[in-house]
Amino acid sequence: MIATIEDDAFFESSTGKPVEKKEEVKPSKSQERRVEVMKKSITLKNTSGKEVDEEDYFYSTKGEANAAPVYFHDVCGYPVDREDMLAVFDKIFNPKNNFLFYKTKDKEVYIIIVPKKFADTIGAEHDSIDGDFQKHAISFISEGSVNLDTLRMKLLKVAKTIKVLAE
Repeated sequence: MIATIEDDAFFESSTGKPVEKKEEVKPSKSQERRVEVMKKSITLKNTSGKEVDEEDYFYSTKGEANAAPVYFHDVCGYPVDREDMLAVFDKIFNPKNNFLFYKTKDKEVYIIIVPKKFADTIGAEHDSIDGDFQKHAISFISEGSVNLDTLRMKLLKVAKTIKVLAE
């Protein structure tokens, strides 16, 4: 069936009979909740445990504050909470620069999230899309667990790739 539109009325082309407009379908409550969860912003914390703004880490073409991907915690996990590891991290990356240190949910993989002001791999010049952020991963899967000396060496390698002004 092919329909034509004339002044907001629909007519079937073959017969010329009016076609009824169907009512707008409203989403179910579960669909509304799913959309609400998807719009909900994530909570980011620095190594001091203080909340930081998403807009300082995630690229947005529209300048929106909630640019983080909704699956962020599923992929990147949550902030590292081991004091000994945080002490090593804070010696390499100055806490006042607000680098984030996250651990994936089920593996010995740690992610360093770079603030946009120090990032050199995201932005319009790099064809970034909304939600992009600069991250570096370090893995301890082959070691089985984190050795603080190895952590320090791996963090130093990452730090050399990031241009942070010496303080």
